[in-house]
Amino acid sequence: MKKSLLFLSMIMSFILILAGCNTKDGETVKTSADSNAGEKDYAEALDGEFLTILTGGSSGVYFPLGATLAKMYQDMGAKSNSQSTAASAVNAITLNLGKAEMGFLMGDTAADAYEGIDSFEEQGAQENIRSIASLYTNYLQIVATKDSGIKTIEDLKGKKVAVGAPASGTEISAKRVLAAYDMTYDDIKEDYLSFAEGVEGMKNGNIDAVVISSGFPNAGILELGTSKEIAIVEIDEEKILEIQKKYPTFFPTTIPKDTYDGMEEDIQTVGVNNILMTHKDVSDEVVYAMTKALYENISQLQNSHNAGKEIDIKTALENLPAPLHPGAKKFFDEEGITE
Repeated sequence: MKKSLLFLSMIMSFILILAGCNTKDGETVKTSADSNAGEKDYAEALDGEFLTILTGGSSGVYFPLGATLAKMYQDMGAKSNSQSTAASAVNAITLNLGKAEMGFLMGDTAADAYEGIDSFEEQGAQENIRSIASLYTNYLQIVATKDSGIKTIEDLKGKKVAVGAPASGTEISAKRVLAAYDMTYDDIKEDYLSFAEGVEGMKNGNIDAVVISSGFPNAGILELGTSKEIAIVEIDEEKILEIQKKYPTFFPTTIPKDTYDGMEEDIQTVGVNNILMTHKDVSDEVVYAMTKALYENISQLQNSHNAGKEIDIKTALENLPAPLHPGAKKFFDEEGITE
């Protein structure tokens, strides 16, 4: 009888341990059962959720990163898709209207949108947009062919330049760089073409230079380099610092030598952070889950494009252009990451 009671007592103790009911100093101790329940709750937040992720053109970095995120969330039960757009400016307006749940934006465009300045003066402040995380650096890459004779920004005068899609982050950056050199579109023959269209124009000899703002290496530039000898136009650091005074999201950076065929030295250019954004009406629970999933599966993003290797939770809150969404803040608070 005593042996039976002892055996029953041992079984009950084991069941209590599995159920997470251990106590220590009068407090409940979390066990693996509790942890699994927490993970289940977090995953369930995305189950069945409709998530549209706004990206950019097919030759840019937003496109593969967005597709990777969409697949990641699908694997967690979300009905997610990535949508190619004209990028930053369009993404800001679409998010502000609540017509998508997530989007990629260049930091400078997002700041303009939230404040309603420059190209957003007509639409007004996009006050509903919210930041999730700073991801990686965009490098302004002004590309010409070596036989064009274009070596400096001043050499663009009178040339046919693809400046990016209208009101895109790239086009806004192009205007600001020209302004730093006391130039405007009156000094060039601007053409509002996407990355892919601009590269195609250079192949056909219809475009002299193309402005591309993306991570590196850019797929379009790599493709162009297979048929043309290319040159990346340098931007003087003092000019970049002038721009930075008015637009703090810009900073000096370099494109390393050998990034593209024929590059023999580092090229000074403009950098700006890329921000993953949402809007205020996406629930805290969903944004928390999206953010947590991103960083718990960060290797997928890092493997989808070279630029993704820059994504690091330690820099996630740097230079955010709009308020951090409470759901994202909850995740970063838990990880000990603060602004």
